Amino acid sequence: MAMKKYTLLTLLVLIAAPFSLPAEAPRAEDTVVDIIVTSQKHDHASPWQKGPILRTKATGCVIGGKKIVTSSYAIANHVMLEVLKKGESRKYQARAEINDYHAGVAILSVEDDTFFNDLRASELSTADKMIGRSARVYTWDSLGTMKEYTAELAKSSIRFYEPTCGVLMHQFSTSMNEGGKGEPVFIGGSLAGIATGLNAETKTLYVLSAEVVRRTLVDAKDGRYDGIPFFWIESVDMQGNNNLRDYFGMSGGDGGVLVTMVPSISSGAGTLRMNDIILSIDGRAIDDNGMYDSPYGKLYYFGLVQMNRFVGETVKMEILRDGKKIRVSFDLKPVPGRCCFMPLVSNGADPRYLVFGGLVFQELSIGYLEAFGTEWRKRADKRLLYYYDNVRVLSGDRGRESVVIMSRVLPGTVNRGYQEHNNLPLLRVNGTTIKSVPHLKKTLEALKDAYVVFEFEGATTIVIDRNEALRGEKELLRTYNIDAPSAVD
Repeated sequence: MAMKKYTLLTLLVLIAAPFSLPAEAPRAEDTVVDIIVTSQKHDHASPWQKGPILRTKATGCVIGGKKIVTSSYAIANHVMLEVLKKGESRKYQARAEINDYHAGVAILSVEDDTFFNDLRASELSTADKMIGRSARVYTWDSLGTMKEYTAELAKSSIRFYEPTCGVLMHQFSTSMNEGGKGEPVFIGGSLAGIATGLNAETKTLYVLSAEVVRRTLVDAKDGRYDGIPFFWIESVDMQGNNNLRDYFGMSGGDGGVLVTMVPSISSGAGTLRMNDIILSIDGRAIDDNGMYDSPYGKLYYFGLVQMNRFVGETVKMEILRDGKKIRVSFDLKPVPGRCCFMPLVSNGADPRYLVFGGLVFQELSIGYLEAFGTEWRKRADKRLLYYYDNVRVLSGDRGRESVVIMSRVLPGTVNRGYQEHNNLPLLRVNGTTIKSVPHLKKTLEALKDAYVVFEFEGATTIVIDRNEALRGEKELLRTYNIDAPSAVD
């Protein structure tokens, strides 16, 4: 993969060019737009089908280059996007050029350029324009009236989308009762960020910083969007613990964080080690709480690796290893396509499954856990939650590419006696360790044995007559209205 290299001058040119300050800040009604989202989510409990078609409303803001920015989660699982302006009723077809669930941001374009004729692009704010000033949040209501809410900045911090993708997010106190779906937040006429969540009880509005939007646009400037660099280590803050500092030989003036694990798929794997202490990143010192000084105040050190950095760039660190200070460097990797031992983002992804003899096999994902309901952390099968809780450790296990589970049994004569089994992690089929659903499919197709022996964790074994399963496949699929016995791509 060709690496993206940006000098400071290049970044300044790329950032400044599209966002030159207009003669006056645009009025909210000239830059805030409605987004009608038609969406359909996969039913991860029955992976061969989708859930109901929904139509919801989100909000966006016009930015330079005839683009619209909004929250990726406000348009999650969309199948069609339409935009409206100034409370008008005419809908224009839109398309998500970037929809990054790891960064939480989406950039839309509109097929008909005339949509932008009487709209104006907003300038992206910077830290110096935000301090000590009240914010305004805007959205169109159902009657086509612009609604304005006040908001006060409470704090700025690095918050994480899975898998550990750090973004700069502002928390505002507000009087809003509903929202968090892409509403633009303005301070002094500049776009401070895009709302991505609202806690109605605490009246806290979570806002993706304009820095995230700016980074996204710079990343895509060369026509290829790589996303947030993948940095996924575990660490412990020293918290001024003198015993810990003395044990590792830290000097009095140093701060840092203790590395406790580096999954093999992360940037920095093979360079950073367990018990390294990260002292500084690209010359920026880390304190004992894992924080560094930024224009937005103290931020968690992941921001130095992910906030304004790009895939392919080299990160330089000073670390303490075995009592000696050394300098190390490594290149930043992209987030893997099917990330991790268990995918932690399921929006927009087609679940892979296979049905054999009425046994339903699929790969464990966050989407499957969420099928247990909003309280899935309490209700989901504890055997499956083990993988979620240990995903970082298990992502370094190359024996299996994913967790294949038998989610349930579709009752039929071929599986009589096994129909109460569900949520069983699969280990082996006729002695072959199963790595993924595609691997399971190839393994079953290659078998010539009379019986197929499925071995699961917990010493559970299911034996299916192979010929009987194949003879009854079409009838079983017809009974349960399943179009295909598998989906593996």
